[in-house]
Amino acid sequence: MKSYGSANIKIALLVTGVVIIIATLIYTQVLVSDILERERDVANLYARAIEFIATDQSQSGEYNFVLSNVVSSNSINFPIVVTDAKSMEPTFTKNLEIDTTLPRSQQVKLIKELVKEMDEINTPIKVTFQDSVVLSYVHYGQSTLVTRLKQLPIIQIAVAGIFIFLGYFGFNYIKRTEQSNIWVGLSKETAHQLGTPLSSLMGWNELIKASATDPLKVTQLSAEMGNDIDRLSKIANRFSKIGSKPDLKPENVHEIIKKVVKYFEVRIPKISSGTFEGHSKKKIDLEIKGLSSANALINRELFEWVIENLTKNALDAIENAAGVITFDIEEKGNHIFIDVKDTGKGIDLRFKKDIFRPGYSTKQRGWGLGLSLSKRIIETYHKGKLFVKDSEPGKGTTFRIRLDKSV
Repeated sequence: MKSYGSANIKIALLVTGVVIIIATLIYTQVLVSDILERERDVANLYARAIEFIATDQSQSGEYNFVLSNVVSSNSINFPIVVTDAKSMEPTFTKNLEIDTTLPRSQQVKLIKELVKEMDEINTPIKVTFQDSVVLSYVHYGQSTLVTRLKQLPIIQIAVAGIFIFLGYFGFNYIKRTEQSNIWVGLSKETAHQLGTPLSSLMGWNELIKASATDPLKVTQLSAEMGNDIDRLSKIANRFSKIGSKPDLKPENVHEIIKKVVKYFEVRIPKISSGTFEGHSKKKIDLEIKGLSSANALINRELFEWVIENLTKNALDAIENAAGVITFDIEEKGNHIFIDVKDTGKGIDLRFKKDIFRPGYSTKQRGWGLGLSLSKRIIETYHKGKLFVKDSEPGKGTTFRIRLDKSV
């Protein structure tokens, strides 16, 4: 599933770059066409003005005024050369970049070379007398704006190429880093999951040795050892379900949470405040409130894992010697809501959006996968929702789980 998602992102990145290039080329071509059309009209207007002057000498003053204003105005911002009809000698130039300090013969030679280049771009316009006698030719090139616009797609294609290159390799780097963090976190989470029952088993074993002469005590301790052995089996089964679609069945939410609470109540001194050994005990109460008959569509083993992760997170958040963790179950419409509230240190608002990110943790001993796994289990496998409902530094945090109610 993840490989398809990564491939889709890469394809989307490539398609986006291609679309940007094509859209840029089309839009730039439209702009260039519009400007070239305008420049062609201006050149034609100039050629017609010369014709009018040649045809109607009686009003040559007026036409000269028009011609002068057309030529001197900003409407002609492209190179233009007027040549005679026979020897193609230049009789008028505008917007040509030629060194005026050169001898006239060299200037004419350069102008003729520029005229050839202009004629390759635009067909020269004939200036005729009575539509029969060719008086001169108007040669014109392209403005600097058109030249720059034609260069723009090349620049944008280069930019788009760099964007695709950086995006592709950046995405691969982020993906590799995230996968590395997930694998490291998953291995540590596995060790953490196994550590709790193994530590308990070692403790029960020592207690059994100390209570060898008390059969009733041994029986009780043996039952607790059985619970931890069952838990080891559950842990193996949980990890085997990651990546596969779990079966969802109607289950009593209160019953599952109660079972998890009962397991933790006996072991709270062993699993809070860092490592399993060498720390002070805490007096933490675990309470279940709300509906006791609420049924939701869940996978029992994976949902237990979520409740355990939220409970461990709450235990770590309670830094004082005493605290309360409350599970509040309610039903609204077609959904079951479970609020897990603690009286711990709360979450800084700056980190509220990051707590579910793989690898993120504010604890020195944490690897930041418990909440990420829990969110994935609820939202991907159960099609529900897990989020921070409320949090206030120094007063505690409430996580909310939303599940579909079983019919």
